[in-house]
Amino acid sequence: MKLRLDPRDVGWRIGDAREPRGGELWVPWDRTAGVIGPQGSGKTLDLLTPALLGAPGAALVTLTKVEDLLLSLTERSRGDRPCVVLDPFGVADGICGRGIDELIWDPIAGCVDPKVAERRAKAFTAGTVKGTINGGTGDDAARFYAAESAKVLQGYFHAAALTGKSLEDVLQWVANPTAASQPMEILRRHPHAEPFWHGLLHGALNGDDRTAGNTITTVQQAVSLFFQAETRRRCIPGHGRPVTDLADVIRRRGTIYLLGREDPYASASPLMTAVAEHVLDTGLLLANSSPWGGRLCPPLVSVLDELPSTAPLPTLRTRMANERALGLSFIWAAQTRPQLTSIFGEHEARALLGLTNALVMFGGSKDVQFNQEISDLLGTVRVGRVTHQAGGTHGGGRSYSGDDIPIMRPEEVRRLPERQALVIAENGKPIIAKLHRCVEGKAGARLLADQLTLREQLTSDRRMVVTPEARAAAAHAEARRLGFVDDTDHVTTHGDDRVRSEW
Repeated sequence: MKLRLDPRDVGWRIGDAREPRGGELWVPWDRTAGVIGPQGSGKTLDLLTPALLGAPGAALVTLTKVEDLLLSLTERSRGDRPCVVLDPFGVADGICGRGIDELIWDPIAGCVDPKVAERRAKAFTAGTVKGTINGGTGDDAARFYAAESAKVLQGYFHAAALTGKSLEDVLQWVANPTAASQPMEILRRHPHAEPFWHGLLHGALNGDDRTAGNTITTVQQAVSLFFQAETRRRCIPGHGRPVTDLADVIRRRGTIYLLGREDPYASASPLMTAVAEHVLDTGLLLANSSPWGGRLCPPLVSVLDELPSTAPLPTLRTRMANERALGLSFIWAAQTRPQLTSIFGEHEARALLGLTNALVMFGGSKDVQFNQEISDLLGTVRVGRVTHQAGGTHGGGRSYSGDDIPIMRPEEVRRLPERQALVIAENGKPIIAKLHRCVEGKAGARLLADQLTLREQLTSDRRMVVTPEARAAAAHAEARRLGFVDDTDHVTTHGDDRVRSEW
């Protein structure tokens, strides 16, 4: 009896080779992949979602659109596979609680270990690099203040864990770091505190006014989401809301969704980066204790959509270099090459591209320099030329010459048509791939039907959400009760003053 190999067990499908013509194109799970394509090019539907749906084991997913979550959620939850969703903005509130669990995470847990506190602080602050630093000069300044603010956060996390304090205590310190003397005292006097960390904390907060001010601003930015009560409620443990057992989710081949949004005023990037790092650290611990020769089998696949804006992992390059052999696979996506540079820096971005085994390029890029780099990377091909000469003593002759022309010119990279992509895989020749959209065909129809069901469920639950007008009316009523205003004051209410029973 012959056993037929299912290629989905060993890799994910890109598409079909179009130029040069050939068969199907697959990327092994133990190879890293990167996708670069502008907004609307089809990265998610043509590559990322199919890769996620084909993952045989656990998966970590970062995304910014709730529609992408709804598209894959039902399929990934079949066969009693758990799905958990980190949803700090509550855009998928109607989904969680109906077979889909909220991801509850405690950022203080484990920070008695100084190594955990340090890694967690650096993960939080890495998500602030794209933010504006007052008085700074570009991204280098942002990275400097991210490093300084990490010294503050690691001290706060460590001090809180040593004394059994909660995130609320840390937020009190963060709200006014210059007045918060308690964490310094804890780090200085506690016998289990990491030596010298009180000095690092003091130095980060007590430099010159400009440096200290920007450091404090970056610290507050790193945990700004937690200052919103609704976000804290969704993300941290409480009564009847235990911490999510991420190791169990990974063992059961489940899916961990981190749902953020591209919003310059309320970025979830610091939180998502920290949680993603924790998930990967958990996967690494499971790999080290695995009976499969120190690797996860099947692998944990990380599908990192919109990498620069969702979860710019500070350890991604190192993980791609070392952990793919341990069963941790990575697929990242970005809209442009400069996005990577702005977040990771020029050298780190180049290293990230260099460690990517298979690079998939969509058309539409307006980055002339990067298109030229891709053209140079593909190299040239020699085209022969024969010249015929007539006349002469011997009746003419022929001469041979050749020209080296680019395999693809920069403008040809930009003009790649929709549903096609350039694939540059390790030391192989470049290939133009014909892609297949996951929402087409019978399987696509089922995905769309599942998405529609979840969307209707989500819409129905949103009708029960308290309106801004009702919130304002309730707030004004409380203000009058507390004496902040009296009946003679003019209080403007918008819309219907009726308040639902929840208030």
